[in-house]
Amino acid sequence: MMSNDQLGRPEHPELSEEENELQRGTDPHTVVGTDPVAPATSDPDPEWQPDPGRADEWRRIANEIGRERRPRREDVYPYLLIRATASGDRGRRPTWPPVSCWESPDILLLDASYTGEFDPARLVVSPVAGRSYRVFVRIWNLGLFPATGVHVKAWAINPGFFGTGNQNDPYYQQNIIGGRWVELADRTRPSCTALVELDATWDIGPDEFGHHCLLAEVGCPMDPASGLLLSNNDRHVGQRNLEVLLGAADAKDLFGHLAGLVPEDFTLELTHAGPAVLGTLQALGGGVLLDQEGGPHEIVLPELEEVRFGVSTGTAVHLLTAFRTRGRTLVAASDRLAERRGIQPGAPGRGRVHPFDRPGGTRRLIERLGPDSWERIGTVTDLPLADALLDGLARLLDVDGFEAGRLASRLGGPDRAQHPLRLTLTDADGGLIGGYTVVLG
Repeated sequence: MMSNDQLGRPEHPELSEEENELQRGTDPHTVVGTDPVAPATSDPDPEWQPDPGRADEWRRIANEIGRERRPRREDVYPYLLIRATASGDRGRRPTWPPVSCWESPDILLLDASYTGEFDPARLVVSPVAGRSYRVFVRIWNLGLFPATGVHVKAWAINPGFFGTGNQNDPYYQQNIIGGRWVELADRTRPSCTALVELDATWDIGPDEFGHHCLLAEVGCPMDPASGLLLSNNDRHVGQRNLEVLLGAADAKDLFGHLAGLVPEDFTLELTHAGPAVLGTLQALGGGVLLDQEGGPHEIVLPELEEVRFGVSTGTAVHLLTAFRTRGRTLVAASDRLAERRGIQPGAPGRGRVHPFDRPGGTRRLIERLGPDSWERIGTVTDLPLADALLDGLARLLDVDGFEAGRLASRLGGPDRAQHPLRLTLTDADGGLIGGYTVVLG
């Protein structure tokens, strides 16, 4: 092996121990480094307590950030709907006040004797006892995601004020009619809506009353319904509490029956809806209304200003307020109440609500007057509410019978016009229980 000298490389110098130590320096005690010495700390404060609002503050901050960046539900998931009203309904709930939630245009009937394709010219607005009907429900998906596994169902309920608080009342037992499974595309496609026929007919017994409420519900796994069948709370639910009485049809039994369902201390208000029901009637009747003999009637609804009685609020004409309390029944005429309280008819101005349009508004005004003044605004009697309402309605319209055509002519408007009268039931706090619409013509 050749040495460094032979290769022309310099040899390492020979160093003494002192020279070697001077050049190398001393080795460290720990060659991988050390942690810094922790400073001395004091004991924690024994009186310290966590701030209970601190977590809520950070949660609020996180929620605000989430809202800023969170898309609307219908832009991500299916957004199913059965309309509560014929126009402008995109699923906002509640609709009442002031928009009715029991006049759905999406629950349609055809007589079961007709077995052909759906025909709007054959639509039935007022079913009768002893007949069977095919039930169709129009459903909508307003979401940007298609809806699969969509289940549509419908029920029939005795006529009345089905709603908040009485779902378990035996009188309002929900009798299932039938159902159907379907699919809906997203809202960018025509098939985002469908008219679905249920898999069974609605059979009305010959001994039944003949007037009913119809409920329909739609839901899917990605957008389920609540299951409570409350049309004012859930866009998945549609409710059809509407009856059309034309010509010689007698309205006495229906008005008396509905008034007889009002509990003690609850309030029943009677209003004229005017043209607000036009779209629903056109949808339910296919553009016309048929009388008892099958004769067609053009749908003509008066403007609010054309109604001869009551107080116009800008959204409706308020006719009567009725309730029973402490063994006495009051049926108060709205025009007399308004005069007594110095309330002017008509829309109250932009951004304001007429006192009669506020939930429970007329009842509160009546209570402020005190029982001693009730006879000045209406009829005070010991009669049950059903009898008192019929008497009050007869006095208001100055009629001695309840033939639908006669009542309609007294209410005014164009010749042969129909008059949609809404009966609205509220509890002692003014909260909505339910409503029923009777169309007279």
